[in-house]
Amino acid sequence: MSDHFNARPRMSAAVIATPAARLQELETLARECGCLLRQFGEECDFLLIARSSETEPDVHVWSDIANYLDIYDTEALVWSDLDAIDAAYAALPAGRCHFFIDTADWQAVAILSGIGRRLQRYKVHEGGQQDETVALHWISSELADFARTLARIAEQEEAGSSSVRDKPVGFRSAPQGLLDNMVKAKARPRNIRAMIKLRRMRDRFFDPALFADPGWDILLDLYAAQDKGKAVSVSSLCIAAAVPPTTALRWITNMTEAGLLIRVQDPGDARRVFIELSPDTRQQLETYFEAASAMSGVAI
Repeated sequence: MSDHFNARPRMSAAVIATPAARLQELETLARECGCLLRQFGEECDFLLIARSSETEPDVHVWSDIANYLDIYDTEALVWSDLDAIDAAYAALPAGRCHFFIDTADWQAVAILSGIGRRLQRYKVHEGGQQDETVALHWISSELADFARTLARIAEQEEAGSSSVRDKPVGFRSAPQGLLDNMVKAKARPRNIRAMIKLRRMRDRFFDPALFADPGWDILLDLYAAQDKGKAVSVSSLCIAAAVPPTTALRWITNMTEAGLLIRVQDPGDARRVFIELSPDTRQQLETYFEAASAMSGVAI
């Protein structure tokens, strides 16, 4: 195996967190993942930020953090509660951030361990020429390190943490027969809201994880809201997605980067952005609803 994979470059991290006990927890997490600790202001690979609605910084502090991320090309891991996420999401460049809403620290281990980055470097440098057995050995070694780190973090959390954990979610497409149960109505927005209610009612009878489809729920909620002229904040959209908030926020970020959604600054509050359907996405939904109406005989 090449020398540049035998000698793994160590990542570096800085931590901004309150209270002091939380600062120490995240510093320990960074060290467990093999990161060198730096001070905020020094160049580093990761910036770990822990804020809640009770310790939320003002807009100038968020602005300083956003500038830091751009200057040093740093990734941010942001722990927040749902009440404080709007300010963080509005101020920080979402493409550089990983948001964790009321979730356990172990979910950040894969990012801080740099496994994804090292695998990408492996693909680039080796160009597919490396012997398969050697390649698998290297990947196995990376995963073993990852598993050992997870085990250490889990032991610490079991000893004294009461963090809420994201429930594993399997993603499946929405049932095709759903439209057959719709009651014919004149107004499309009314039927979209009925569709959303039916999807929520389904959770009374089945495990929500069985049919988890946050992308579709996000589109439906935004479509219904925009027809009513209602602005939708990030936190309220996380709730509408009907999956753990961290999962919902990951979907919102990915869908925004893909151009399905757009961020719109709240004209009355610089600390908040609203999420809307992009014009193309709205047109695609209109076309879909028209096609679904023609197929099912139900006016949507």
